[in-house]
Amino acid sequence: MFTRYIDTETNQYIADDVGKCNRLDKCGYHYTPKQYFSDNEWKNVCFVENTIKSTNKHSTPKPSFLPEQMVATSMAQSSAHIRWLERKFGVEQAEKIRKLYRVGGFNDRVIFWQIDLYGRVRTGKVMAYDQVTGCRKKEAGSVNWVHAMLRREGSLPDDWELVQSLYGEHLLALFPTRTVAVVEAAKTAHVGSILLPNLVWVAVDSMTGLTAERLKPLVGRNVILFPDEGRGYEYWREKAPQIASEVGFTYRLSSFMEGHETGSDIADIL
Repeated sequence: MFTRYIDTETNQYIADDVGKCNRLDKCGYHYTPKQYFSDNEWKNVCFVENTIKSTNKHSTPKPSFLPEQMVATSMAQSSAHIRWLERKFGVEQAEKIRKLYRVGGFNDRVIFWQIDLYGRVRTGKVMAYDQVTGCRKKEAGSVNWVHAMLRREGSLPDDWELVQSLYGEHLLALFPTRTVAVVEAAKTAHVGSILLPNLVWVAVDSMTGLTAERLKPLVGRNVILFPDEGRGYEYWREKAPQIASEVGFTYRLSSFMEGHETGSDIADIL
């Protein structure tokens, strides 16, 4: 049985994956609210505001955008993630990924910019990685969001609205006939793009990021879903039929990760 945590202010579940499995001896899954808000720091800023604005579940807010120049400027900076790609796959492949996904840097951290189908910048996820192991650092403050940083500085207008896009969504316009591979993490999309370049690799940012709203740009496409090991497979298997029907794409759900170490993603195995 899986027990989810509730926000006491709103009496709503914090997120579908925030909770613990009661079969801790066999499962071991326990994702606390503290871990969730550390991994998704922007929600600390926006959670109450978004709860108030989301009373009409059928309304879709109009997205706001960040200046494209921010992406170009950040691409001139290095990051531990890009250096790991260089060590693992070579400088040429790492540079290809940097340009293809428009990967930025900030204080040696990587910026995974969310650029939509029309080339508009929604936000950027700032993450700290180890350049030797390629693993994400998990200490406090290792994850941030560009729009959240700007908001704290007072650089965004009060009516600025975040609506996330797929990571790598801009690549759909470049490769309109290719099959699309959907994964959870941006790092996984990079590794997949290097090793299986015949697919367009995009990421939804988290297990619960697989939604019809996020996947709207996949209308009419052939799609392969690659969930991480563990709850991701069951969650995506449950959600995928309705999402595919609502958006209008054909899909296959890969069980490639099942049987591997708990918490692994495709990038770890490949």
